[in-house]
Amino acid sequence: MALEFPAARVDQDSGFTLHGTWYDDPYAWMEDLDSPETQAWIDAQEAVSHGVLRELPGRDRLRAEVARATRHDRVSPPAKAGPNGREFRWQAGAADDKIKLMMRPDREASYQVVLDPNTWPNEEALVFAKPSPDGRFVAFGKSMRNTHDALIRVLDIASGELLPDRPRGTAHESLAWLPDSTGFFYAAEPDPADAEAGNAVYEHRLHVAEPARRVFGDDQGKDYWCVVKVSECGRFAVLTMWDFVHSNVVYLLRLTDRELIPVAPEMRSLNQVQVIGDRLLIHTDLDAPRGRACLATLDRPTEWHSLIPEKTDILQTVSGIGGRIYAVYSAKASHHVHIHSEDGSHLRELELPALGSVNYNTGEGVASGVTGSWSGDEVWVRFTSYVQPESYYRYDFATDALTPYHVPDVGLDPSDYETSQAWYESADGTPVSMFVVHRKGLPRDGDRPVRLSGYGGFGISAAPVFFPLNAAWLKLGGVFGHANVRGGGDYGREWHEAAIKTKRQNAFDDFIAAARWLVSSGYTRRERLASRGNSNGGLLVAVTALQAPEAFGAVFCRAPTLDMLRFPRFGHLGSATVEYGSPDDPVEGAYLAAYSPYQNVRADRDYPVMAFVPALNDRLAPPYDPLKMAARMQAENHVGGPYLLLPLRDSGHGGGTTLSAQVDQDTDELAFYCWALGVAPA
Repeated sequence: MALEFPAARVDQDSGFTLHGTWYDDPYAWMEDLDSPETQAWIDAQEAVSHGVLRELPGRDRLRAEVARATRHDRVSPPAKAGPNGREFRWQAGAADDKIKLMMRPDREASYQVVLDPNTWPNEEALVFAKPSPDGRFVAFGKSMRNTHDALIRVLDIASGELLPDRPRGTAHESLAWLPDSTGFFYAAEPDPADAEAGNAVYEHRLHVAEPARRVFGDDQGKDYWCVVKVSECGRFAVLTMWDFVHSNVVYLLRLTDRELIPVAPEMRSLNQVQVIGDRLLIHTDLDAPRGRACLATLDRPTEWHSLIPEKTDILQTVSGIGGRIYAVYSAKASHHVHIHSEDGSHLRELELPALGSVNYNTGEGVASGVTGSWSGDEVWVRFTSYVQPESYYRYDFATDALTPYHVPDVGLDPSDYETSQAWYESADGTPVSMFVVHRKGLPRDGDRPVRLSGYGGFGISAAPVFFPLNAAWLKLGGVFGHANVRGGGDYGREWHEAAIKTKRQNAFDDFIAAARWLVSSGYTRRERLASRGNSNGGLLVAVTALQAPEAFGAVFCRAPTLDMLRFPRFGHLGSATVEYGSPDDPVEGAYLAAYSPYQNVRADRDYPVMAFVPALNDRLAPPYDPLKMAARMQAENHVGGPYLLLPLRDSGHGGGTTLSAQVDQDTDELAFYCWALGVAPA
């Protein structure tokens, strides 16, 4: 695998002193991504990587398999807005690169296009779209070259014209209309001129020249982010401020007089609040690390009374629908739905199609995949698994029947594959679970190509979910494993907090033990095992490859943070010190220095083949970290590798802005595994 990489300039004088120790940073100049020198080096590195991955024999088959699993009809459940049963939904055909917002005036009519981002330039993405309650307008967020930093525009549906409204602030998100459709609330970062202000919720009025009014925010916690919803009854806005994903506060804004009413005023737990009639339905982990549901009255909103007590399984969400409570639990890292009466009595468990997931992670925390209105009787259930794409079902309580509404055809028969859950011991003896997926009857001959993924951070759960790349990998005869390592939320707050700050090594040990278990259990050997991580998972796979290079044959490190001594300087990552610890703290800084990948490259270690994959328009992780890491690995280690740089263009933290870009990226990733692990795709 000898490859000729372009050399990077080494600045011997570049570096910094932290707690009395000098740390060199010879590639700091790459942090200027727009400089001609950086751009030329990226282009040259990309040419080497593409020369390997795009010339791989059998690549056409890889692309075909990825495209088959990616390009399919996509349809969301309908949402009513406006008179005479007007409905909106998201929809896309197999040929569409971007999903469209559709509308029909009533259930007898056909859906017509309201917003079609396929007519926009490729680099422009439709991030969200919210119809007004009267169905006349759509407020939508458009971003450039990524799916963050959206700016709001408002469309008049009847005329097809954009309103001149320009809501204040930047990075608009989490929008909720006023009940009378005269304006909306939205969350945003302050304009650059408001340097002293933090993130906030604003109220924007249509056709009004005055700037939007700030109604909620905290100038002291500048890295907090906000979320806003308007209650079904139209009397309140529910306002939430998050300290990353560790805790939040919740207030009600009474719309008649704009009075702020505290519900969870202290930043010490995770809380979700829904107004149901004259009461509040509250999901919280306050005094219940595995979650519980509470009720409060509107006249005493801070006096909570338990409705569904804490149990062994993790209560992730509760939703009041049709006069009943739908509780979604994570039980052994997969989801189960239990239905309760209004007084909390257990009625039944809703039977799901298979082992999989219902809820999903968003910028607003964990969102319930069971949706509907408190006053209505229609219940929608979202479901996905490792072998079934995101699907939607109608649930009828009277008959206890789950009826398919949209189950996409991706060319993969779930009955041909099996998903098992294994338990193994980490370095300190802690039992850790891992899902293992493969074709039924696949021999456990110690030579299967295996992809192992993990995340292990920020309390984020990683229940079974479908990815087109996984589908293509399984059809090639590969095995997929996902380890539910500590630091994630799969087993509640205690599982999360077992790997934060100076306990983060637990997550790394859990992941290394997963790789070794796959070998000792006869699935594979080290040379045929690849680890894959994105974002915090990218940090996970980089650290574990450097700490235990003998456990992995290849590593795909996507959109990571790799310099743990400098991460607070980037964007809003300063708030991530609540998770990682602070480099400025003498104890936490020393701990970070001991595992930070960029500071721990050793010349004499036989590291696995690695691909460092920056999203060049990333707004959540430093896009220059993978550049600096690849340059250092290539220059300072000649025993292992090779070490590729695979830049993602017109992509943000979550991927490409079009399906075509996503297919290209997934095909490159799949080609990397085949090349590094010796899999013949032809």
